[in-house]
Order: sequence, then structure tokens, then C-alpha cells
Amino acid sequence: MTKANFAPAVSLTYVTRNYTGDNSDTTFTVTNGSTVDSVIVTENGVVQKPTTDYSISGTTLTFATAPATSVAIQIRELPVSSS
Repeated sequence: MTKANFAPAVSLTYVTRNYTGDNSDTTFTVTNGSTVDSVIVTENGVVQKPTTDYSISGTTLTFATAPATSVAIQIRELPVSSS
């Protein structure tokens, strides 16, 4: 029988940002260093497709189309390893 070596558990947290669509605004703030590969974006709980539905540059997430009025927007910024 072989023993498996496991790395110690690491507690990672992520940033959650909540916004509401107004059928006009297409830009929303994210943390500097966020990329389309390090965020999960939803509109009313429906996951949006990176680079098709939104892009990120610097601290700005830009939707291809403005989210409709009253749409719940959630952006979850996942932790990115620095190693």
C-alpha cells in the first residue's frame, strides 16, 4: 500500500461584486490583474461566456451588450496564484 502525500489545505477567498443592470452601462469595476480566465460572471444566475459576452482590461469589465434593467450581475474574482 502506498501513502499519498497531500499539500496542506490552503484557505482561498474570492471577491464577489454585485451590480444591477440599467440597460445602459456596459462597464463595471474589477480588481486590477483580473482576467477573463480568473472571473465568473453571471446575469440573473446565468453564466456569461468570456470574450464573447464580456472582456476585461485593467480594472474594467466590459459587457458586449448592456445588461437589461434590473438584471442582477454578479462578478466573482477567483484568487490567482502568484507562483
